[in-house]
Amino acid sequence: MTDLVPLVIAAHGTRDAQGLAQTRAFADEVRAALPGVHVELGFVELAEPDVAGAVHNALAHIPDAVPSDEPELVVLPLMLNTGGHVNSDIPEFIEAGRDGHRVSYGGPLLPDPRVRQVLEERINAALAPADGPAWRADDTSLVLVGRGALTTRANAEHYRLTRYVGEEVGFAGAFPSFIQVVRPSVPEALTMAVDAGATQLLVGPNFLFRGRLRTWLSEQVDAWLETHPGIEVRISDVLGPSPLIAEVFADRYREQVGEPGNGDGAPVYLSGLRLAGRRVLVVGAGHVAERRIPRLLEAGARVHVVAPNAGIRVARLAEQGRVDWQQRGFTESDVDEVWFVLAASNDPEVNARVSAEAERQRVFCVRSDKSSDGTAYTPATEEAGGITVAVVGHRNPRRSVRVRDELLKALQV
Repeated sequence: MTDLVPLVIAAHGTRDAQGLAQTRAFADEVRAALPGVHVELGFVELAEPDVAGAVHNALAHIPDAVPSDEPELVVLPLMLNTGGHVNSDIPEFIEAGRDGHRVSYGGPLLPDPRVRQVLEERINAALAPADGPAWRADDTSLVLVGRGALTTRANAEHYRLTRYVGEEVGFAGAFPSFIQVVRPSVPEALTMAVDAGATQLLVGPNFLFRGRLRTWLSEQVDAWLETHPGIEVRISDVLGPSPLIAEVFADRYREQVGEPGNGDGAPVYLSGLRLAGRRVLVVGAGHVAERRIPRLLEAGARVHVVAPNAGIRVARLAEQGRVDWQQRGFTESDVDEVWFVLAASNDPEVNARVSAEAERQRVFCVRSDKSSDGTAYTPATEEAGGITVAVVGHRNPRRSVRVRDELLKALQV
């Protein structure tokens, strides 16, 4: 018996041996992320024990003295989005197994940006496999595959996720699709991408683990390829198991028991940079650079952009003489004599090189693709009443934006 509230992981379940092994491995990663917490694994279907049985088993590990206004047990769905299992099936299992005990039930994994980070890592690995030629993202179209649900919100979130991943990785096009229940289907999305001019397609399954959905996906892609000669298709790996997603899950647990999660605080020293008249390097000229460069210019920085290609806004700033754009790839000497670096390339390997050289030269660097690997974060900022508000959240930029906006409302009262 420990003083920590036990946790039940409510997973989907599969008959696929590899998928089941991956699910159990993920549960072990959660146990490692929550030392001292008793963790039970239960399944909605296709595997044992079911969630009700896991809840019943966890009751034996409830601490002796839990305050009456706090949960005695936490149940979390191992699901990416809300849907029938999250909204109905798992709550019914909880009710069947809790035996009158107080249970706190949390939400799905998305939209935590760390999950999207893992998805993009899997996609980038497929773009540059160890056993084959690398593909450029801007020469490739993405077909992102979701499970498909009867819940409109879950399907809408998948469309939103597709847009995020498409822009953050830098694909030429991004097309949402679903493996079941709703449309567009995978073959339909593949055809849409080809009709738009794509000849290289990266199919990204937004699935946690291997199982019948991943098998169906491969079968559907193979069948589609038989009628589309000359088109190249790669399929990225599933998300898990992943220590980073396990940490997201651990943070969900901490939220339920009232503890601060690792995603709640930023391990940084806040400081304002006076960049007026000072040289700043921006590597990349896509969507991220388009958002960040105007702020740097407002601060008076001399912005030096290095990128083989540029979006419309950055190209226009260069034509106006407001930024110096070198139309080429990054070289380590670009970091010489700069005060601040933004690594915003579509290529993670380039961003890693930029960050490494900045570290070597002791220049602070923000990495747009993987903030934890940089030496600085970009806060969510706004100005009101002569005050600049800046909020930094560890790994959750949208939460930072919400906090910033609430602070601005308070300043405007």
